[in-house]
Amino acid sequence: MNSYQPPLNQVAFSVIDLRLTDQWFREGLGFLPAGGSRIMASLPLTARVQGVPGAATTMWWLVGGNAGFQLELFQYRRPIAKLMPADFRPCDIGYTRIGVSVRDFDATLARLAALGTKPLAPAQGNPGERRVCVRNPDGVYVEIIECHALPQSPDAEQTSCSASLHSVTVSTADLASSVAYFAAVCGKEPEEFRLHTAEHESLWGLDGALADSAVFKAGDVWLEVVQYRTPIGKPWPKDYRICDQGILNIAFGADNKRDFLQVYERTSAFGAMPNCAPVHLPFKPKAGVVYVNDRLGFSVELVWMAPGKDKLEWGWHPLPINARPDTDNQRAVAKVRIDAPLDKVWAVLNDQERMSKWIGFDQVRVVRAGSIVRDGVGAERHMTGSVGQVVEQITEVIPQQSIRYRVIEGSPFVDHQGHILVASEGGQTEVTWTIRFRAKVPFAGAPLRFALQRMLGKMLGHGLKPYAERIEA
Repeated sequence: MNSYQPPLNQVAFSVIDLRLTDQWFREGLGFLPAGGSRIMASLPLTARVQGVPGAATTMWWLVGGNAGFQLELFQYRRPIAKLMPADFRPCDIGYTRIGVSVRDFDATLARLAALGTKPLAPAQGNPGERRVCVRNPDGVYVEIIECHALPQSPDAEQTSCSASLHSVTVSTADLASSVAYFAAVCGKEPEEFRLHTAEHESLWGLDGALADSAVFKAGDVWLEVVQYRTPIGKPWPKDYRICDQGILNIAFGADNKRDFLQVYERTSAFGAMPNCAPVHLPFKPKAGVVYVNDRLGFSVELVWMAPGKDKLEWGWHPLPINARPDTDNQRAVAKVRIDAPLDKVWAVLNDQERMSKWIGFDQVRVVRAGSIVRDGVGAERHMTGSVGQVVEQITEVIPQQSIRYRVIEGSPFVDHQGHILVASEGGQTEVTWTIRFRAKVPFAGAPLRFALQRMLGKMLGHGLKPYAERIEA
C-alpha cells in the first residue's frame, strides 16, 4: 500500500434539531463549539460532493480533546431528513455507534441526566475504566468511557476539554469486504486487538449477541468494523440517503493534496466510487474534498486542508459560540395555565384528530401514523385553515413532559420547529409552547415573529385553555 495513513478526523451527523443536538454534545459531554457554515453548506457544489441533489443545510462543528478532529452536525432544510427507524438497533447496517472518553464519568452522567438522558443498562467496569451507553437526541448510540488520560492537543483550550472521541463502530453485512475497504482507506491492515467483548453487548441492549469484528487505529480514534451473527442486522431502508437522521459518514484527513491523492487512489483501486471528482479549492481555504462509497453503501469523506489560519476558521479549533450562523433566528414563546390536571391536558395535546377544535386550523387529520404509537414519533398531521396548509411531523415525545415537532410541508418559514412543554402546578397544568423559524424572505423575520406571537398566545389562551377545561376527562 502507499505509505500515507490518514487519521480519522471527523464524524458527521444528520440531525433533526441542530440546537438540541449541539446542546447535548456541549452541555452533556463537554465538547466545545468550533464555528459553522450556512452559505457554503447550501451551495450546489456541496450538494454534488455529498451526492444529495438540491441539498441545503446549516452545519455546526464541535471539537473535543483530540487534535485535528471535529464533530460535524448537519440540519437539512432541503431535502427533509427522514427520521431514524424507531426500532433501529446497533446491529443494523450502517454507522451505528460512537465512543466518547470522559475524564469525570459521574459528572458526565449527571449532566446527561439533567438533559433527560439515562444509560440503557448498568455501568460495566472497575473504577477508572467504567463505561455505559446512551442514545443522543437523534437516536445515535453513544458509549461513554471513563478515561483520565485523554489525547493531548496543542490547543490549550482543547487540552482542558473533558471529552474526546474514542471510537466509531460500523455494522456491516460483509466483514471481509468492509475490512478490505477500510484497509484501503487507512493504508494498513487491522490491529490484533478487540475493542469490545461479548459482555459489552448488553450495554446497548444486545444481550447474548455474537459478532465478528476488526479494528483499525486511525490517529487518536479507533474504527471498529463489526458483523453480527446473531441477531442479524436489518439493511438500510430501500430509500435511505446519507442525509437521513443518524451518523452521516466519517472522514479521513490530510494536510496536503499529495497525501490526500494517495488515499483517494487507494480507494479507487479498491473499487470505491466517488459522488463526483475530487474538488480542490483554488482560493481560501486551501483544501480539497471527495465523498467515496463502497459497494455496500458506506460513505467516506476524504478531505485535505493546509495547516494555518484556515483550520481555525473551518471547525478544527474552539471558537466563541456566536461564531457560527443560526439555523433559525426567530423565536415565539407563549405560556398558559390551564385549570385541569396534567394527564387530561396531555391527552388533549396528543389527540390530533380533535386539534381543530382549539388550534386555529379548520381541519386536522393524521396522514401518517407514528412508528410505534399512532400519535407518537413519526406521526404526520395535515392541517388546513385560512392561513394555508401545512404538514407537521412529531419528532420526539417524552410522556407527560414534552412534545417536539417540525413542519415538513407548506411552511412559510424554513427550519420551522415546535416544542411543547407541560408541567403540573398544584392541580393545574402549565403549557409552554415555543416555535423557532427563519423567514424565507430577508428582513421579514421580525414582523412575522410578532404576528406568530399573537397567534400563538391567542391559540393557547382562547383555544387550548377553554377546550381542555371544558371537555370530559
